[in-house]
Amino acid sequence: MSEREHLDPERFRVQRAAPRGFAQAYVREGAGGVPLLLVHGWPETKRIWWRNIAALAEAGFDVVAPDLRGFGQSAVGPDGFHDVVSHSRDLHALLRGHLGLSCVVAVGGDLGGAVIQDLALRFPGFVERLVIFNSPLPTLRERMSGLRTRPPREQLDYFLRAGTDADGLAAELDTDERRRDYVAGFYTARGWTSAQAFDAAEVAFLAQPFGDAAKFRAGLGSYESALSQQARVARPLWGENPTPALVLYGPEDAVIPPDFERMAEAVFPDRIGPFRVSGSGHFLQWEAAEVLNGAIRGFCGDRLERAAADAGGVQAFVALGSNLGGRESHLAGSIAALRRTRGVAVLAVSPVYETDPVGPPPQGPYLNAVAQLRTSLSPRALLERLQAIEVAAGRTRASGRNAARSLDLDLLFYGDEKIHEPGLEVPHPRLHQRAFVLEPLCDLAPDWIHPTLHERVADLALRVRDPAAVRRRDA
Repeated sequence: MSEREHLDPERFRVQRAAPRGFAQAYVREGAGGVPLLLVHGWPETKRIWWRNIAALAEAGFDVVAPDLRGFGQSAVGPDGFHDVVSHSRDLHALLRGHLGLSCVVAVGGDLGGAVIQDLALRFPGFVERLVIFNSPLPTLRERMSGLRTRPPREQLDYFLRAGTDADGLAAELDTDERRRDYVAGFYTARGWTSAQAFDAAEVAFLAQPFGDAAKFRAGLGSYESALSQQARVARPLWGENPTPALVLYGPEDAVIPPDFERMAEAVFPDRIGPFRVSGSGHFLQWEAAEVLNGAIRGFCGDRLERAAADAGGVQAFVALGSNLGGRESHLAGSIAALRRTRGVAVLAVSPVYETDPVGPPPQGPYLNAVAQLRTSLSPRALLERLQAIEVAAGRTRASGRNAARSLDLDLLFYGDEKIHEPGLEVPHPRLHQRAFVLEPLCDLAPDWIHPTLHERVADLALRVRDPAAVRRRDA
């Protein structure tokens, strides 16, 4: 990189798509590699990743760095919402719907870290791994008792002003220059980073997109939504997160809770770190770009090596269900466990459906989905792995076939094989009767032929479709 190349706004080609009714801008480099999503925070845009994109693409990643709605070169949200859930849904629509990426490694700090935590729980299986740094974290009261889970009070003045008087703040900052000067303060005088982290040219480059009045106001929506239910489309999915995570921490940061590292230990049970990156603060991707790039490469080294080998093996389909406890967490955890399984590659995961229970009351509704795999495991070995994942999630089988359960994993198809063995029957003998299996299966493979019935999955689904009982979940 030349000395000032990271300050060139045209260094990367900007693309646009509108899968959610507004023009969302993004940079994509390294298409065909391991999908890697880079999500900025506030006051940031995709420019904050200018020191990461090229290096990660060269390492073998398919890097996608978007501007969130209302930031940078993306349009303001058409519905007026700019909260975590809106951003999460936007990113899923962009990457899964528009770009066709079945899963991603997601990286983020600040607001971006909150968004990717929600993304991992809201769309089980879509986020393969998380890389989190200097991000808001949920407060798990029992497990975090005695921890300092909030930043010092004197650091919250900007947060409270933006969250409770966004219109007043926007009116006060009534010129491009004033808005940019306000944002520049977060890179210099706010104590979010060391005093030497950014020179004047870098601050100007990063603050420049915030001159736009409408987008500046829209960006404050993330703070409003943290304090007001009326400012968000839905509550974020916020709690313990089973997705494999790498956690880093830039300690020169006064706005992150003092006990961030210990909080992260509670939130991410399957994690590496937290690791301190000395001398850096809130904007780790810029301040310690080489460290972050190397950490991502190391964390995903096995994934990079395995990418070329995923084409081998047999296709299989597994149904997932949960109606006890943290249902989203159970589904996401099961996908994470499958991805950790040697000999298994998760190719895609369907949207989630909410389903009326079948079985003795009282039971709550299920969340259901289907995962498409490629595997070198035998059918019996795959079944045993599925059962081990169920047990790890607290599943017991003593209560009968249709009892409530924390996690239910059923092997539906294993290629076109027909297997009748004690404890193992493939295709699953009742899948053609189950709308809660066939609906998500149709999302992945509507033309798959049932090897015994010799009919398409889509045709089987038509016979049992029940939109009232099996409802595609509004993620």
